[in-house]
Amino acid sequence: MTKEKFMKPIITCLLMMLIVSVASGKEKMFTASTPANTVVRSFLGIALNDSVDFIRWKLVLQDHSYHLQCNYGIGKPNTNGFFDGGKKIEFNGPFIKRGIYYQLQYGKRSLTTVQLNENLLHIADEDNNSINHIAFSAEAHKPLAQGGYEDVFNSKFFGEKVGAYTLPHVLTEQGVPSSVIIETAGGPLTRGGKGGFNILLLYPDQGILVNYRTQMHLNGVNVRGCPANAYVQMELYPPGQPDSFFEGLKQTDWTVKMNVDYKPLEEVTSMSVQEFYDTFREPTDKCIETPAKLWPTPEP
Repeated sequence: MTKEKFMKPIITCLLMMLIVSVASGKEKMFTASTPANTVVRSFLGIALNDSVDFIRWKLVLQDHSYHLQCNYGIGKPNTNGFFDGGKKIEFNGPFIKRGIYYQLQYGKRSLTTVQLNENLLHIADEDNNSINHIAFSAEAHKPLAQGGYEDVFNSKFFGEKVGAYTLPHVLTEQGVPSSVIIETAGGPLTRGGKGGFNILLLYPDQGILVNYRTQMHLNGVNVRGCPANAYVQMELYPPGQPDSFFEGLKQTDWTVKMNVDYKPLEEVTSMSVQEFYDTFREPTDKCIETPAKLWPTPEP
């Protein structure tokens, strides 16, 4: 049996972040991969002329101290690792918490992070400025023998790496969305390709937009989309500010997409938002179906 080689998930982060993956008692563990800007290099002691594609973090906060492990270097193609294993850094130190700010201290060096919500820490810049918007996406591809790549929607590796952003995890952590809207096509793409099926969740009070993109399948007179291992796109804003959340979305292309391309779940399926939540808050292979006649047919 041949072993498929998958590219590491392509994760585009407009702003650096650390994602909480474990919280037990007073201990919180954050893991992520981030670029190596000057602020991060200075704190970790990485020379400015060192070639670094990205840094993989594991940060544990407990009481008033932290333990940090980092692995960095040049990414090895088609793997999730580094050439020669990369370089490793590990140290402990105290941290000071002031409101939503955590200042990690190590000798004379320090790094300030901002807690955006229970799941996200943002690394502040040189002036310790906070931010009001994070956007990122995660996709999985595999190389083709003739060159280029194709989408992969059934990769166990991808599912493990983006577990914190999967639909069941988001529903469990955030609760019932204020609205769910979907977008797809009424027929197969005539110029090749399998078509897409998008499922978008809105959490204005939490400042979260999350869109799951998976394959579109024709099932008789219906179009079907199954969100297990779907690609993920997220827009994050400060929580507790629903008005500024929607104002912020106007600065992106999401507002136009939602108004033009997407339709409310309740209008194009037999499922309510509550039923959607009850169905998908636990891992499942279940799918969403919508009549094909409700969606535009791709032009030839």
